[in-house]
Amino acid sequence: MTPLPAVTILIIEDDEAIRLSLAYMLELNNFNVVVAANGTEGLRLARCERPAIVMTDINMPGLTGFELLEAFRGDEALRAIPVIVITASVDRETTRRGMELGAADFITKPFSEPEVLHSIAARLEKKELLDELDAFSHTVAHDLKNPLTTLLGRIDLLGILIDSADKATLRHQVDEARKSGQRLNAIINELLVLAGVRRQAVVLRPLEMAVIVAEAIEQLDSLLGKQEAEITQPAVWPAALGYGPWVSHLWANYLSNAAKYGGPAPRIRLGAALNADGQYVRFWVEDDGPGLDEAEQARMFVPFSRIIDARVKGNGLGLSIVRRIAEKLGGKVGVVSRPGAGARFWFELPADHPPAATPPLPLP
Repeated sequence: MTPLPAVTILIIEDDEAIRLSLAYMLELNNFNVVVAANGTEGLRLARCERPAIVMTDINMPGLTGFELLEAFRGDEALRAIPVIVITASVDRETTRRGMELGAADFITKPFSEPEVLHSIAARLEKKELLDELDAFSHTVAHDLKNPLTTLLGRIDLLGILIDSADKATLRHQVDEARKSGQRLNAIINELLVLAGVRRQAVVLRPLEMAVIVAEAIEQLDSLLGKQEAEITQPAVWPAALGYGPWVSHLWANYLSNAAKYGGPAPRIRLGAALNADGQYVRFWVEDDGPGLDEAEQARMFVPFSRIIDARVKGNGLGLSIVRRIAEKLGGKVGVVSRPGAGARFWFELPADHPPAATPPLPLP
């Protein structure tokens, strides 16, 4: 499986000790760190690396922090990147100028690890929300507009043909209009699921996985029958924690993709196993379709905010929502595949461990 990239943070700081200390702190917290010793080099790296966040000093050789903020604001590719200013002192004038130029936050030296991590987390959360709003508007404008245009076109054509065309021609137009309507409905349902996942807090509970899988299969009954799909699954499922309606969506998405892209009369195999550390259960849907190369795998589970830049025909939106659901439930997703050898799409959920037995009290 192609691993999902870590969040990249660019540090621009001319003081080597501070630069290295900050980089070490962030690397220990699983961030991908890029460093620059001056503003000029920092601007070059920002354009090459496209970091999620930039942390910069103000007084530096080359470009100052203020000049860097001006350059970011004038560059369409960089203006949306949050910039956290790290400076020895923050007076009112410095703060005002920095905010006018687009600074997202100010941190004073010396700084603490919790202070830095809190600022980064807040900036990432806000950036993710803004990116998702942008992607949402693009999805509404693009993905909904196409099937809607097709639907309206079919209806207009029916109006023209209704008095002159034969029954078979009219039936074909109705069927095509229905397909466009179904596509519209599917996109709307996916967007509703995404909205619910973002705002809804759920409690993880033991899952009746056999029941959940049966519900997902029943939901796809028409598609599975049309594709002549054959499904096999375990007699017993490992115990896991999650939220039933969301896990049903995970299964339905994977099963739908396997039915569509698993080859003629697809043979779909469901499975599950406890991970080696015993903390998670991995569930999967496996098919014998054409498989995926590494580049295709890397485009599978892009965040919803990157759907604009990485369209995946047929399942990009759905798989981005699958990723969001699994991560919200404390798990993760992935795919194992190679060209010509089918694909195994998987998701992991926390294992449901029975409570430890209470030791018996000693006899009096």
